[in-house]
Amino acid sequence: MNKFSDFPLAIQWGIAILFSIILLIILDWWGNLIDQSVLAFLPIFIIVPLLQFLTTPLFRLLKIYTYLSPMLLVFAANKRSLDLHNGTSFDYFFNMKGVKPGRPWQNKMLSFYLEGLLEIIHEIEQKALPETVIIRGSSYFFSERTAHKLGFEVIKTSLPEKINIVFNYLDLLWMYSLSKGKLTFPNLKNIKTVKTNGTNLLSKKQSLLALKEFIDSRMLILNQ
Repeated sequence: MNKFSDFPLAIQWGIAILFSIILLIILDWWGNLIDQSVLAFLPIFIIVPLLQFLTTPLFRLLKIYTYLSPMLLVFAANKRSLDLHNGTSFDYFFNMKGVKPGRPWQNKMLSFYLEGLLEIIHEIEQKALPETVIIRGSSYFFSERTAHKLGFEVIKTSLPEKINIVFNYLDLLWMYSLSKGKLTFPNLKNIKTVKTNGTNLLSKKQSLLALKEFIDSRMLILNQ
């Protein structure tokens, strides 16, 4: 299956416009329901994931989402800070289709994370980003030990990040279940926010390269 970015630009824009029209119709319908009853706010846990799915093609084309790897993106990138996010459900559809749940899924995601971090290092080495750049993100898919291994420190998750995670619980549920290989309800208390800077990340380059080579070789063996 082709990646979305492999499609001709005209098709990408066609999908983005079509999805945007569908989204506007849904939001208009939802707004009318809210005018009639405050109970209509309850579907927000479905609307928010749907919104992210439908806006992904447009946000990619407008560079609101900057992709460091197929499953690691930066929202509204700038040279002072990089706010890292998992790929959206739209990205999962194109990049994780056919990956077996459980350990293979975890390995593939970790490989994509490492690819993204190595891309940041490359941009710092090419002077496209300063070494002072702050890199942070929140995730449920790695342990504190893994975070330290990748060169990050674990910090307190902010209230807006917690609210965003709650609204995206439906997406988090199926993604986390796939990573575990069975239906698993994530405990939101285990969400981790991590932070580092360009200098620290540069110092981890060889470790990150070695880890990615190990993960990729393990995936190759398991797929044989």
